[in-house]
Amino acid sequence: MATSLVTDYQAGEWTELIHKGQRLVGSESSSQFALGDIGLEMVPLPPKGKRPPMKAYKLLATYAEEIGLESERFEEYRLVAGAWPKKERAKGVCWTVHSILSHRHDRFELIKNPPVYRKTGERRWTCDGAHRALGWKTQVPESTEEKLRQVEDLLDDEMAADVVERAMRRPAVVKRVAEKPHVRETFNRAQTDRIREAREETRRRPEVQKLNEQQEVLTVLGLCSAFASGIGRTLPGLHLADLSDDAKDSIREGLSRVTAAVEWTEHVLQTGSTDMDAALERLIAGE
Repeated sequence: MATSLVTDYQAGEWTELIHKGQRLVGSESSSQFALGDIGLEMVPLPPKGKRPPMKAYKLLATYAEEIGLESERFEEYRLVAGAWPKKERAKGVCWTVHSILSHRHDRFELIKNPPVYRKTGERRWTCDGAHRALGWKTQVPESTEEKLRQVEDLLDDEMAADVVERAMRRPAVVKRVAEKPHVRETFNRAQTDRIREAREETRRRPEVQKLNEQQEVLTVLGLCSAFASGIGRTLPGLHLADLSDDAKDSIREGLSRVTAAVEWTEHVLQTGSTDMDAALERLIAGE
């Protein structure tokens, strides 16, 4: 049998359907609260921080089974009824909205001030309106933020990256994104991290490690050669034996710095640790 989806209604027909649905929802809400009140009669809500005994839960589960209702649903009705004393329940507001708002400590005042329903401009509670009041995700997003949150929920990281890549093909999008400082900062930080990772990956390659090793050896040998050749060229032309005792002591102090540097280099070769204590650091620095 063929079926068709009819979406075009006359204004009067649509209004009549809405009123009929509202009456049915109202009657359903009455039943849900009535069942919740029965649950409260059987097992009243305990003081805050306390829990009913296990036999109380068994009683509720047995009753739910007898009337053909899931025990979890019956317990939900009981808790919502307990959160909303009869005098605080808002007429014309469905049970689901009461259930959502039961999480708010200021629910009794909040439910008296319904938000504006966008489609009609009137103030009334809907499930999405209650979700917004708690900062929860809505079924039908209205604001830009709600639409963005819905899109984010649909995208995993890989798909999100593809969407961003495609969106960045639009010059107007690139311009708007580039105007946002926090976006530029995030992108620059990610780019810097990627460059650092690439350098580290390159440094770990065997051929690069070999080149680095040769460069480090040549650096240290160059320092040794510069000192040795410099001494070799300069020393024969000096008259160190004729120097005063103070001058000789100054040279000996310089030699002790060289000796300390050589011993520290040998220590680094053996241990791999380039740390030095404060005294050695001052000696090598000539302080």
